[in-house]
Amino acid sequence: MNQNEFIVWGFERTLLRSVRYVLRGREGWDKTDSGVWSTIDQPAEAPKDGEPLEVPAINAGEVVDADKPLARAVREARAATHARNVVVSLPLSQLLVQVMKFPAEMRNDLADAISLQMDKLSPFGGEELTISHEVLAETDTDIWVLGAAMPAITFDNIGSALHLAKLHVTRTDISGLGWFRALCAPLQLTRPGRRVVLMDLDDGWDMFIIDHGIPVLIRGMGVQQDIDSLIREITLSFMSAELEAGACLSSEVLLVSNNPPDAARDSRIQKLLDAPVHHHKPPHEDGGVEGVALRTRENASMDLTPLVWRTAIHEAKITKRVYIGVALAMTLWAIIIGCLLGSPRYYKFRTDRCKAYAKAHAKAYKQVADTRARVQLIESYMDRSHSSLEMLRIVSDSLPQGVTLADFTYKKEAGVKIKGDADEPSLVYTYKDAITGNPLFETVTLTGPSASRGKHKFDIDAKFKGSKQDK
Repeated sequence: MNQNEFIVWGFERTLLRSVRYVLRGREGWDKTDSGVWSTIDQPAEAPKDGEPLEVPAINAGEVVDADKPLARAVREARAATHARNVVVSLPLSQLLVQVMKFPAEMRNDLADAISLQMDKLSPFGGEELTISHEVLAETDTDIWVLGAAMPAITFDNIGSALHLAKLHVTRTDISGLGWFRALCAPLQLTRPGRRVVLMDLDDGWDMFIIDHGIPVLIRGMGVQQDIDSLIREITLSFMSAELEAGACLSSEVLLVSNNPPDAARDSRIQKLLDAPVHHHKPPHEDGGVEGVALRTRENASMDLTPLVWRTAIHEAKITKRVYIGVALAMTLWAIIIGCLLGSPRYYKFRTDRCKAYAKAHAKAYKQVADTRARVQLIESYMDRSHSSLEMLRIVSDSLPQGVTLADFTYKKEAGVKIKGDADEPSLVYTYKDAITGNPLFETVTLTGPSASRGKHKFDIDAKFKGSKQDK
């Protein structure tokens, strides 16, 4: 179920109710939609005069669960709400419930004590029960606890319908507690004193006896055929409450029903309980499931979800995670295979595209290259900085007094070679430094000076920058 929404389904005697709540950020939970579906077969229309009565064919020994009214209602509700996970609410008449008082010392052993008591109360000996409890009130000495048990027959009927619809139950609550939560504020049920609440709503009659806001008796009396049966059930319930919680005068009787008041019934109830009877209409027909929704948001501890249903949810989560993992692995595998198979084709496509681009621009490139070559040739002819006359001028201008130039050799694009003699060796080095300082030369090599006939002979080999060295 989406964490931002939940759906509550209330199973009644003849109806299935549904409400959806969605979290709206800071606005809180908002009821977005609701619905009602019938869980009983609708009576067939009587045939008109002269028309034969159609009788559906029945195969002996064949029972189709999917065609049962409850299964159809669940299936239609699922299609309408698009639900996969639901909170289920069951009426009191389909459950075993008992309000019990325990010493405060048993706070840590409530689960075992409740299970033992519910097994004793169960009329179905040896039948497996789904048991849960909820603490109603706690003092320094006592703990009031509501114990509830769901018989296997209730689990089988509803569980099969939910299984056929492929639904998962996240929580199972009691509709009576939902009504109590929904009516608590409108009827001010937390006021001091004892109050008897009789509700003729979802699944017949339910009875709550409340002492100072704490339910001391909760009982589902179901559908009562007449007033005498109703009075008898009320009498038995009231006696049970007095045995458990003690005798106390009732402040009032709150009768919650959509039906109009019945003077004869109300008179007998008032005489029996010695308290005025006040009629109230429920604030909303969906009050039971809305109250269960409130309890779900408040994390109420009552949960009658059977272990089979919980296991189904756990298995569904594991299956979902497995599917997600397999899907991610397959996606990653597909990406890797796609890269392995697609990369060569992609690079071939890019190479072919580059070749086509180069071929398309080859003619223009050749024209530009030829033009550049001609320009460089013209510039080389026009450049006189490396000419023989310019080199002779540089060599002559750098010649110091006392140095005689004997030979000058010029090699185009290579350099110049100079031979001469000097009066002093120092003049040779001065001349060599002057030649070296010219930016046109890259290297200047001096051979000598060597003394001969009173003179100092020398050879200087100066290479242009970028020239090819002689091997």
